[in-house]
Amino acid sequence: MSARDPGLAFTDGALQFEAWADKLWDPMGRDVVEAAVLQPGEKVLDACCGTGAATLPAALAVGPSGTVDGVDLSTGLLRIAAANLGERGILNTTLTEADVTQWRGHRTFDAVLCSYSMFFFADMEAGVEHLVSMLRPGGRIVMSTWVDGALEPFAGLILAAAIKERPRLAGVEPLPNQNMGRVDSVEKFTAWLGQRGLEDISVTQHPLTLTVDDAMAWNLVMGSGWRTLLPRDPEAIARVRRDFMASVGPVSEMNSNALIATASAPRA
Repeated sequence: MSARDPGLAFTDGALQFEAWADKLWDPMGRDVVEAAVLQPGEKVLDACCGTGAATLPAALAVGPSGTVDGVDLSTGLLRIAAANLGERGILNTTLTEADVTQWRGHRTFDAVLCSYSMFFFADMEAGVEHLVSMLRPGGRIVMSTWVDGALEPFAGLILAAAIKERPRLAGVEPLPNQNMGRVDSVEKFTAWLGQRGLEDISVTQHPLTLTVDDAMAWNLVMGSGWRTLLPRDPEAIARVRRDFMASVGPVSEMNSNALIATASAPRA
């Protein structure tokens, strides 16, 4: 399977990504911020911040004496995040276009947030360990990911439609799927975090079923990592869309069950 740049994919699909904000990204962003128990004056990193689903509530939680750094690969998502923050007059946030697994801010953070993103890291273990390295001793990291079976039936249906146009995809498990499979249960995620040397680990399930029409289902394809499965030819993409939407039907229920993990960096 040919590699596709996730930063470019999310920039190309930024508007479709944001179309899902109310249903999916913003509720999880608020839940991640709530799990972080942010305090006024704290310094926060929102890794892979997207359009600001967690950045915005984090900025409100830490208040004018606190700071939030939002970092993302996608110019398009950051542009929307800036607009969302600007509409609310939020001034304690800095947005940076960068690979957060290579980026290092000029401050040590009290909390690092990472929503639905760690599985895109080329090396998930090294990437998360890099995020932890930016925490103060005892600082918190809060991450969300998908439970085993989440995103169905759409995950299987878009792959089947894409394989018709890109046969090389058959039998190939994309790296994000491999990464998700290592942390897709409470038990696996807890053990994985322990292997990173983290403390005070807690992983909780967040069940959610969404009713989605075919147009919103296609928006999810175009505004998510699934976009990297698509062929490059516009006519071929149109055929994938036709096959996918025919298999989805006018209305479907999508398993959107997620996990939120909280953990602390060693204190000394």
